[in-house]
Amino acid sequence: MIFDSHTHLNLAAFDLDRESLIKKYLKQGIFLINVGTCYQTSYLAAELAKKYSNCWASIGLHPSHTFPSKKDEKEMNYSSEILKEEEFDKRFSKLLDRNKVIAVGECGLDYSYFKNFSSQKQIEYQEKEKKNFLAQIKVAKVKRLPMIFHLRNLYLEALEILSEEKFTGGGVFHFFSGTLEEAKKILREGYYLGFSGIITYSDKYDKIIKEVPIERILVETDAPYVAPFPYKGKRNEPLYVKEVIKKIADLKNLTFEEVENQTFKNTLELFRIKLNPDNNR
Repeated sequence: MIFDSHTHLNLAAFDLDRESLIKKYLKQGIFLINVGTCYQTSYLAAELAKKYSNCWASIGLHPSHTFPSKKDEKEMNYSSEILKEEEFDKRFSKLLDRNKVIAVGECGLDYSYFKNFSSQKQIEYQEKEKKNFLAQIKVAKVKRLPMIFHLRNLYLEALEILSEEKFTGGGVFHFFSGTLEEAKKILREGYYLGFSGIITYSDKYDKIIKEVPIERILVETDAPYVAPFPYKGKRNEPLYVKEVIKKIADLKNLTFEEVENQTFKNTLELFRIKLNPDNNR
């Protein structure tokens, strides 16, 4: 059995074949965590978790939704060209109480979206990102849920915030693309690292993957984005997480089955998922 620990079948890119894909994955033994990016996609993730036995959900507000931004057509299916900013509010918190909602996120810090803005706007939007990140940390503490972090070159800043907030609920640094030193610091704080299809593009992350204990690794696609080789350039899908597993197995001199089984176990443990007929967390 395979667990894609971070995917987005709740996004517009899958509007035409979402149901058929999930049913296919159910037969193939592929389990999914659909990760929310805003209220709309978080709600759909929770609905899919309710409907399908191989789906779970994470509820969160992505940094890109905390300030007015251009719509990503793969993500949102309504007509507005510029998305309005959102706040992580009580609506999100209510979704976190639903069955099979197992984490808060994805949330975090990403200043790359407004690097070409004025200095004043950059400061304003950085503060909004931090405000919403803090709000989600606080809710995760109250709900006693792990978190899924989206970070771009701000790993140490996020660790500092989590330490200041005394967050101890665990979590995964999704789509990890940092340095070995950053990876070690994340591991020392008790978190997991999520590796995606980007590791199949080059040998840039080989040394990191070799040194990170397999017990602290999750595999993910981040579908529909960043498909691994040999699917690069196509719409990513949860099935393609197999390529991530193959790459890790090769680097760590393990079999595909060993990586498959251990990362599946890691995902269950981090998100406290119990596989039973009712799929209660």
